[in-house]
Amino acid sequence: MSNYLGARIRVGFIDSNVIFRTGLRAMLEQRNDFEWVGEAPNLSEFRARYAGTAFQVIMIDADLLQELDQAYMNFWMATFPHAKFLLAVKNFKSAMVPLYLKWGFHGVVNKMQIQEEAVTAFRQVFFQQAYIHPHSKRLLDAEEKTIQTLERITAREIEVIRGICQEKTCREIALELHISPRTVETHKMRIIEKLDVRNTAGIIVHAVRLGIIP
Repeated sequence: MSNYLGARIRVGFIDSNVIFRTGLRAMLEQRNDFEWVGEAPNLSEFRARYAGTAFQVIMIDADLLQELDQAYMNFWMATFPHAKFLLAVKNFKSAMVPLYLKWGFHGVVNKMQIQEEAVTAFRQVFFQQAYIHPHSKRLLDAEEKTIQTLERITAREIEVIRGICQEKTCREIALELHISPRTVETHKMRIIEKLDVRNTAGIIVHAVRLGIIP
């Protein structure tokens, strides 16, 4: 069945799991209203392979965004100016999901039910601009304060938070990030202030709640 414009929707997807990519590609290739254009295990490889390619919808595994910030995603998305972007997520409870939508994603699909949702999501994003899974819609409505908190935290502060959650000392975090232990302490104090917590334990609790760590 072709879409009502008589065109095939040109899609690509980015996921580190080759089995997932293979299954999704096989499903779309059975349909004549989609054209599989490309795939890759990560964003940098996808950009290197396909920069300048005319994708219409690109789906990205949310797990691949955990180490990235909005500035990088804006730069990356600019490589595909005519594409719409779908986010595939496993955990709708993560407050990072509505934040990613603010970064410019046009829709969210449940990765655990991708066989049922993929075709609908690709088509709706292509024709109607957005596809929001009901769980994500509830998050958008309920988590505005959380989104504002995440937007205040810098990419470097998120790196420090992840180090703290891995029980690393300030010196270990400093060595890993190539900054001084004193700078790590400064970041830690700012994180405590932004999250409105009292200590390291509070940082860890909020990191889990906000989806900064799994």
